[in-house]
Amino acid sequence: MNAPFPAARIGGGLIFTSGLAAIDTATMTPSAETFDEQATNVLDQLDAALDAAGSSRAQVLKLDCYLSDRRWFASWNAAFAKYFESAAPARTTTVTTLPIEGLFIEIQAIAVAES
Repeated sequence: MNAPFPAARIGGGLIFTSGLAAIDTATMTPSAETFDEQATNVLDQLDAALDAAGSSRAQVLKLDCYLSDRRWFASWNAAFAKYFESAAPARTTTVTTLPIEGLFIEIQAIAVAES
């Protein structure tokens, strides 16, 4: 299942990212084994998507996070606080089943497109 989709799209002065997850697209399996590794991976992907769209993490207005288990919530809070040391965006965290076994976190964001 290699669905073609962009990392982000721009419209109305905003950047909308796709769901970002630590997935090896060749095998459709997690590319990292621990929660902290997966969280770092998705936040690095967010930086790359924002950079490619001409923006940055300081411009993120809203971040949605999906966790596979509530036990990851404290680790997610720590990663979020470290990543957004200033100007933290509005945030929603949902505990849900993720589409790939072994996947612990997926995020998506809305940011201001810098001009």
